[in-house]
Amino acid sequence: MDDLRRKRLYKKHKAKFTKKLRHSMTPTETVLWEQLRNRNYRGLKFRRQVNIGPFIADFLCMQHRLIVEVDGSAHDNQKKYDKERDGYLQENGYIILRVTNLDVYENINIVLEYIYQSIFERRSSPSPVRQEKE
Repeated sequence: MDDLRRKRLYKKHKAKFTKKLRHSMTPTETVLWEQLRNRNYRGLKFRRQVNIGPFIADFLCMQHRLIVEVDGSAHDNQKKYDKERDGYLQENGYIILRVTNLDVYENINIVLEYIYQSIFERRSSPSPVRQEKE
């Protein structure tokens, strides 16, 4: 099988997998999604279970290149994978916010404010490119 065909099959399989993830979100992801969907939160457009390179982000606000990850107990056993994944995403210009299941269930308003503040702080801070030129 040639390389191009292998890549197309991989992409097709991954797209089907992310569609399956969207239809079988965890209860915690569902709680957060209800707040973020349809620009419900401060007009910000979020997508869920999005392919980014070789990885899948729980929630993505593309306009601000912000990824929100909901970490359950499974993430305790995959710290190395998460570190590699975060490195790749940050190298490609994304901000990654990690919130726990408990945060979402017990402090949803604080989680939402954390998301907004992360965007606001990035917008108000000078661009790293401008800083280097000065």
